[in-house]
Amino acid sequence: MQKYSHTLTIDGNNFNDLEGFYNEIARVFTDGSFPIGHNLDALNDLLIGGNGVYKVGEPVLIRWENANKSKIDLGYNATANYYDSRMKKCHPSNRAIFQKNLDDAKSYTGDTLFDIICKMLDQNKDLIHNCNLVLL
Repeated sequence: MQKYSHTLTIDGNNFNDLEGFYNEIARVFTDGSFPIGHNLDALNDLLIGGNGVYKVGEPVLIRWENANKSKIDLGYNATANYYDSRMKKCHPSNRAIFQKNLDDAKSYTGDTLFDIICKMLDQNKDLIHNCNLVLL
């Protein structure tokens, strides 16, 4: 059984949209002295460590309480809204992939924001960070 230097708990009852998720992550992963960006790239940077409550490389267990609520809150409707917003300001080279993701979300196919975030929080096998995710 792996030992963890930190166990961090995010609670789906504390937010109901992507902006609220970022606020919850900031509350749990930092001591408030390090402002985080509210985007997926900034989340990935935070997960690596060194900018919050744990150091780079430390093994961390992330517990996501009330994950079923978050799965709905960050589901296909939120995902479609996210990609619709991104389409308005993305680089032209990204338009095709964002349009595909938007079309998928509107068709209730493909990854939702919840799926994308879960994959990010639990991708330690890629050696980008050393986090493991448990959905509760």
